Amino acid sequence: MKSVLIIGMTPNPGGIESFLMTYFRKLKDTFKIDFLTTFETCAYSQEILDNNSRIYTIKSSQFKQAKEFKQELTYFFQHHHYDIIWFNACDLGNFGLLKYAQLCSPEKVIVHAHNNDFMMKGKKALFYKFMHYKNKKKVKQYATDYWACSELAGEFFFEDDVRQSSRYHVINNAIDTDRFKYDREVRAAYRKDLHAEDKIVVMNTARFTYQKNQLFLIDIFDELKNRDDRFELVLVGDGELRGELEQKISELNLTDSVQLLGLRSDIPELLSAADIFLFPSRFEGFGISLLEAQASGLLSFTSKTVVPKSVGITDLLTYISLDESPVEWADMIYSQFTSRDIDRNKYTDIIKEKGFDIDTEARRLKSYLDD
Repeated sequence: MKSVLIIGMTPNPGGIESFLMTYFRKLKDTFKIDFLTTFETCAYSQEILDNNSRIYTIKSSQFKQAKEFKQELTYFFQHHHYDIIWFNACDLGNFGLLKYAQLCSPEKVIVHAHNNDFMMKGKKALFYKFMHYKNKKKVKQYATDYWACSELAGEFFFEDDVRQSSRYHVINNAIDTDRFKYDREVRAAYRKDLHAEDKIVVMNTARFTYQKNQLFLIDIFDELKNRDDRFELVLVGDGELRGELEQKISELNLTDSVQLLGLRSDIPELLSAADIFLFPSRFEGFGISLLEAQASGLLSFTSKTVVPKSVGITDLLTYISLDESPVEWADMIYSQFTSRDIDRNKYTDIIKEKGFDIDTEARRLKSYLDD
């Protein structure tokens, strides 16, 4: 049984973490899989440990404690051997740790791109941008294989010659489609719990960050509320912009129409309860939340050009430019919602047919790991 070390998990159960765990559940009986993180905690840690996998932590900061960071990584890779290193990231700013992975003599080192722009802003972002583009030119020195969640993400991470090689693959952000199948009974129960039986529920599932653009989402919702007072917004997640969101919700007198649910593990059930999925991100490597929403048969709206076309695999997803005003977004959303009659039960089969079901994609990914 080959051994795999996954790098890239954080404490936040977000898109990358959800993606990795979806594949972990399908691969854990075929490969010996462990995790290496640079955070004190790791999302899904109990499930990982319950499946006889280990979680290793590098406690030192790469930039603030460079000497200690180097020592920890050197010791770790000298004392742990893995056949495959699978490095997952949103940019190449933290690429340095892969230099030390060579110490465990892996057969394969995979760099997996999960985003198409920089999540950080301000002075810190300038440093990460410098490191990213510097490492982009050097990625071939340390990696043997190059994966991306979309072509946009691949362009962001890899030079043209890398993307033209046989070792480059776009890995579909597949989901367990059956888990996200629309359920009428679950819908009724959850809408009762949300006190939204007679509401038009707009939902967003994402970290509260600059990238996910919830402040703009609030402006769109405010316009929707002006068109029909039954609109109710449910935000699932948490993050550094929570305080700003709460302030804006209060300033627009929307407190009684917006629910902040925090981090949840029952996303499929919540999606069944919703009527509209709104995802106006500033950029996305793929946007797995949009795939989940479509699997649930939800009318969905996202940002044009900055969210990959590859996630729009059904007729449920509409792309709108971020240059359009909240009024124009609301007009498009309201027009479609009031004019379309959607059979929500059929979309899990469409997702499967398009190759985004985890059973199909896990077999493909396994073949790449074995190659």
